[in-house]
Amino acid sequence: MEVKTKFGTYIKMGTESSTKLTGDKITRFVERLKKIGIEVKLVSNYPWVYINEICGVRVKEKFEGNHGFTLIFLPVRNDSPPSEFTDISEIFKLIRKYTNKK
Repeated sequence: MEVKTKFGTYIKMGTESSTKLTGDKITRFVERLKKIGIEVKLVSNYPWVYINEICGVRVKEKFEGNHGFTLIFLPVRNDSPPSEFTDISEIFKLIRKYTNKK
């Protein structure tokens, strides 16, 4: 069975794959920020997912990667455990910094 999300199409076999579970975490994170008025745009360069913009302001900081501020790493294999956010306190420091620039 195929499951389509805005992050891609995943094949669901018996149990949910870690890629889908990680994608669900990302979706929930973005949607919850949107509810409080914070628009976040993400870009991905497998396996990294970077925060590209916050409230229309391009993020210039680098964290846990060479090309941007890493939000989360995607699992390498489907049987790997779902990924966790890199450092949630650093992520929210960045969000506060860029929402104050509005």
